[in-house]
Amino acid sequence: MKQILVIFTILLLLSFAFQCSDEKKPNNPDLEDPSYYFPINFEYKWTYVSLGPQCVPKPDSFVITAETKNNRTIDEISRSGWDLVTSPGGGTGFVYRVGDSIFYKKNVNDPVSPYKILVGPIQKGTFWKDHLPHTYEYSIVGFEDLYSPIAGETYRGCAKVQRITSDDTKIKYFWWAPQFGRVKEAEYQSGQCLQGEELKRLDKSPYHP
Repeated sequence: MKQILVIFTILLLLSFAFQCSDEKKPNNPDLEDPSYYFPINFEYKWTYVSLGPQCVPKPDSFVITAETKNNRTIDEISRSGWDLVTSPGGGTGFVYRVGDSIFYKKNVNDPVSPYKILVGPIQKGTFWKDHLPHTYEYSIVGFEDLYSPIAGETYRGCAKVQRITSDDTKIKYFWWAPQFGRVKEAEYQSGQCLQGEELKRLDKSPYHP
């Protein structure tokens, strides 16, 4: 009888220990999920500044706003995603996800197929080819902190994506920051920055995290 009580006590203590261990586990996001690097919700508003030669900021800026969830027919298939409206005068884009891939159609009225802009797992070495008829090839070349004098802050742990194509000598880089999305893109040729875009700020509705 005494042995049974001892065994029962040990089992009870082990059960309590496991419960405590589970409670202490942090509720961390999936760091390899593309959605962690391209968060979208109602009334998210990204303000970008255009970059000229040598990546010098231009005085003009534009805004991309996530206005609504929508279903659109893309390449004869119905897709569920977000309408992203660019202003001034940039039209409506559409972003959606299929499996571990995020696609972006810059203008819903343009017959050109969407670009495959981000693919998981988000880790160094991940490689993908763009959605046909585009011939771009992408690879995640690493992670780095990006200081933005335009935004006045440092974006931590950005996934740096390289985009190339066999019929062009230019290379484009994209920096995707956790919880912010695309914070910078820049096109280079022979090591010189030709043009790009950089995030000035991200405004979020207080009703949607």
